[in-house]
Amino acid sequence: MNNFLWAIGFLTIIPIDRENRLKPQGKIPVACWFPVVGFCIGIFLSLMYLPLSVFFPPLVDTALIIFLSIAITGAMHLDGLADTCDGIWGGWNREKRLEIMKDSRIGSFGAMGLICLLGLKYVSLLSVGEIVPVHCAPYGIGRDYIPSFVPPDVVNKGVALLLMPVAGRWAQTCAAGLSTYARSESGTGSIIAGGTTPKQVFSAALFPVFAFWFFYHLYGFVIFAIITIFTLGWIWYIKKKIGGMTGDTLGATNEIAELVFLLNLLFFIND
Repeated sequence: MNNFLWAIGFLTIIPIDRENRLKPQGKIPVACWFPVVGFCIGIFLSLMYLPLSVFFPPLVDTALIIFLSIAITGAMHLDGLADTCDGIWGGWNREKRLEIMKDSRIGSFGAMGLICLLGLKYVSLLSVGEIVPVHCAPYGIGRDYIPSFVPPDVVNKGVALLLMPVAGRWAQTCAAGLSTYARSESGTGSIIAGGTTPKQVFSAALFPVFAFWFFYHLYGFVIFAIITIFTLGWIWYIKKKIGGMTGDTLGATNEIAELVFLLNLLFFIND
């Protein structure tokens, strides 16, 4: 279980390994555990959302839950998104882009990327809660299994929060296994990108496929396929710009894939 525990400690602020004793090892790479860790994060967000929805209006509880999603990860993925935006669109060649991405300071492209993504994620998550489909619940669950006193908007947003981190971490696993590490020097990104193979990506897909099917049935398969296709396009684009993935681009992959998941959810569930 070292790889699973390491993945939790890496992707969240939970102090799993204060003394840095856990090291990725074994036949199952750490990236294969990312979707499962994403599900654990989703459980946390869903459980926190329930009391927030009782005490605060939707405009506020949505903002608070986004803040919690940032806090539980230590804003690591957003930092990667900002660095990726600065490097990819601020540099004029591969070497300059990688150099800019190493700079701890945020530039104009990074700031714009953060504002646009967080704004879109906020309104998308808010809209998911406002949708009341014909079945009054995610299609895969079925209203018969949900207590009558739970409002449909709470169910919709709660399930979205449960699966949103799974979508992002699956995209990270896919990007890590189907790409190469862009930098010559080793780093945390090299452990993830360099230690995952395409065959292992296929194995890691089983959990998110089941989770999406369980809650959304056929729509879940379609959403999963769209996220995967987007990730493949993103891998191609980043490889064209810097030659492969880095830790920053993997973080950006997570954030953008979560937004893609929410947008697709609005498209398919909205009547």
